[in-house]
Amino acid sequence: MIKAVWFQLHWLLGITAGIVLAIVGVTGGMLSFEDKILDALNPGVRTVTERPGGLLAPDALLARVRANAPERTVTAVTVSTDPARAARVVLAPLPGQGGGPRGETRYVDPYDGAMLGDIRGLDFFRTTMQIHRWLAAGDVGKQIVGASTVALIVLSLTGLYLRWPRRMLNWRAWFALDIAHRGRSFLWELHSVIGTWVLPFYLLAALTGLYWSYDWYRSALFDLTGTPRPQQMRPGGPPPQAAQGGPGQGAPGPAAGSPGQPAQAGQGGRPQGGQSGRPQGAPRAALDIAALWPVFLKESGGFSTATLRLPQGNAQSLTISYQPHDPAHERANNTLVLDAAGTVREHRRYDDLPAGQKLMGSIFVLHSGAFFGLPGLILMMLASLVMPLFAITGWMLYLDRRKKKAQARAAARALPATPIAAAGTDAPVLVAFASQTGTAERLAWQSAGALQAAGLPVTVAPLASLAPDAIAAARRALFVVSTFGEGEAPDAARGFARRMAAAGRGLDHLDYGLLALGDRAYPHFCGFGQSLDAWLRTHGATPLFDRIEVDGEDPGALRHWQAQLGALSGLGTLPDWVAPRYEHWRLLARRCLNPGSSGLPTFHVALAPADGPLPDWRAGDIVEIGPRNGPAAVEAVLARHGLDGAAAVVAAGQTVPLRDVLARSLLPAATVTGGAQALADSLAPLPHREYSIASIPADGRLELVIRQTRNADSSLGIGSGWLTAHATEGETIDLRIRANPGFHGPDAARPMILIGNGTGLAGLRAHLKARIHGGGDRNWLLFGERNAAHDFYFRDEITAWQSAGALARLDLAFSRDQNARIYVQDRLRAAGADVAAWLKDGAAIYVCGSLKGMAPAVDQVLTDLIGAPAVEALAEERRYCRDVY
Repeated sequence: MIKAVWFQLHWLLGITAGIVLAIVGVTGGMLSFEDKILDALNPGVRTVTERPGGLLAPDALLARVRANAPERTVTAVTVSTDPARAARVVLAPLPGQGGGPRGETRYVDPYDGAMLGDIRGLDFFRTTMQIHRWLAAGDVGKQIVGASTVALIVLSLTGLYLRWPRRMLNWRAWFALDIAHRGRSFLWELHSVIGTWVLPFYLLAALTGLYWSYDWYRSALFDLTGTPRPQQMRPGGPPPQAAQGGPGQGAPGPAAGSPGQPAQAGQGGRPQGGQSGRPQGAPRAALDIAALWPVFLKESGGFSTATLRLPQGNAQSLTISYQPHDPAHERANNTLVLDAAGTVREHRRYDDLPAGQKLMGSIFVLHSGAFFGLPGLILMMLASLVMPLFAITGWMLYLDRRKKKAQARAAARALPATPIAAAGTDAPVLVAFASQTGTAERLAWQSAGALQAAGLPVTVAPLASLAPDAIAAARRALFVVSTFGEGEAPDAARGFARRMAAAGRGLDHLDYGLLALGDRAYPHFCGFGQSLDAWLRTHGATPLFDRIEVDGEDPGALRHWQAQLGALSGLGTLPDWVAPRYEHWRLLARRCLNPGSSGLPTFHVALAPADGPLPDWRAGDIVEIGPRNGPAAVEAVLARHGLDGAAAVVAAGQTVPLRDVLARSLLPAATVTGGAQALADSLAPLPHREYSIASIPADGRLELVIRQTRNADSSLGIGSGWLTAHATEGETIDLRIRANPGFHGPDAARPMILIGNGTGLAGLRAHLKARIHGGGDRNWLLFGERNAAHDFYFRDEITAWQSAGALARLDLAFSRDQNARIYVQDRLRAAGADVAAWLKDGAAIYVCGSLKGMAPAVDQVLTDLIGAPAVEALAEERRYCRDVY
């Protein structure tokens, strides 16, 4: 609950203050190298060419300037020991003319005192600074920037809390940016990982930037550090430009204001003790700069830049702010005050200040990053310039979340109030979800809608609202859960995850299915889904089918989930939520593998692309077939409606014959009035069918093993009927290959135990072919069917492998060949000692075939042989994999 509150606060501040922070951040970054840029834009003005004869002394320079501008009063002059740096003077404003209260700053040639030209680019940086400080909108803008700066502090701290990784001491969890992510995960990666990189800079910039935003904050800093307040500080305004590169110097980072150093920290300003006792208006003698300058040189021990603030009014003292040759930072100025006789009235050195006053004297350079030298300035600039990244990614994540939440609400509203068909006294199917962004919630409601439309009562609830005993009370449950970050539960489900870890056994009567959402780019792909699956199994629950893992929103995996929903509902014909993008293949050949069998006919089907080369796939992958209705069924519908199958209709934006649309659609049970187009518009497409691939690309064709199915009226099933009876050789088949990484095989050097029955031999055959092709011969096949005489599929091939040593062991279970029924799980139990020995050698166990009967029986035998924890450990190590249906 606390995390949810912080999350709401984070996104609320992000979408309100994010745009302002982006503007202030970019302008701050642009100001980082203002002096360097102005130098580059103004050669011959801010910089000069070194000349023989040396630099003019300050007194000679002042005399030249006064001679060149006799009508102006010079109030300050800045000189440098750098022979390529122009001098700078401040001229008092003329009565009735502009120039500001501080006067006009001009650059002069330090070799002859000539006035140099105007500075190009200065207006741009002044405008940029105004936007940076107050959005160029006066006091209102200043308040907006100040509030946004406070928001930045809260955003930084809440962001740190929200992304706190499970493995706190793992630096990669904090700082590693993985650009392999896609979609929302990629946006989150940019937002969170780069946000962690720049978080210290944002906190520093914000905490120092508030110095210029709020008087109370500035006063509190002075009080906390024990620093006397400067005599004059214009709120939000710049300090005197003492010994700095030029006027309008800015600061990076998302905060208002500019340097503003107090005088006692060496930033110039009029010294408090610098007044003489001469009555106001009395005549005074001009200070002898030529005599005082050697005193400064001796007292200072040398300098890099120095600003002489010439006395005004009745003052008879000279204030010189200067930087030594190796200052602590660019604002670490010292201040020397001399009276007319050359006596030192005051000498304040930055290095001698108390720590608190040093801190206050370093506010600007901390804010800009220059406190840490050039690397700090560059890093702060980069951090400031990437501020829009967080506004953009934050908004995109927010809008994506809103969209998915809206989709989840729409899916919930679409759930029928009551089942279409009576469900009798069946207990409702519990559909529980754990969602971070809304995707899992939407899929849960869609799943519930599909089941309820098929006549099953359902109950939908967030996982966070369920106690373990509430789950134990259900008879059947579907879980749709996402994984957040490094294998963690979504925020709302963290409480359930803690309760889950502490719960005892008590789920023996629960049958369940689980859809796990994740991102394969993360190391702990679908980590929470895997943890939930393991918890359900170890507490006695029985899976209805193997866990389905979805990478992003992989439509193939979602269609696989829909296929399982269809089997659960008993209909088997639920329309696809996302239509597959099929490719055109050709039916090359098919043959019956079990002629004379007491079971249904099983066919070996071979296909190849209609155009282009054979694509690549791996053993364990699956094909999705777009089936078609048989010609007789299509003609029966046409006859019932009295329509011509060749009539042109528009379907999916294309004009096609009505007969083709009927062939690819769920056929209507009732008559549709209105003609051919009305009938076409009423049709829903046939759902796909899935089959394990029984070959490898080296075979030169894609092969399947398909058993015919029969409906209650003895008609053939849609998918098996199309591939084994209705389609003719050479006919086009709609097909796509779907990767099934959860059933990809191990390295050929690892021993492998392959267990299956019936058409499950298809997936096992592909693995055996791949291993033999790769040189792996430690293979053990356990296969079961009805009769050896008729149902030993690929007998010649398998026995040839055994004879050649490519199949180290073969155990067969033909259940009808003896009085006592013997199944593949019985052969496995009888070979328990050998199974344990193979597992000790690192063997992997792969199971393919019937979900009902064989697969759970094999699972139970393994549990009896090695124990449930060991079975779970094998599954976690991907040494126990299943493809069951």
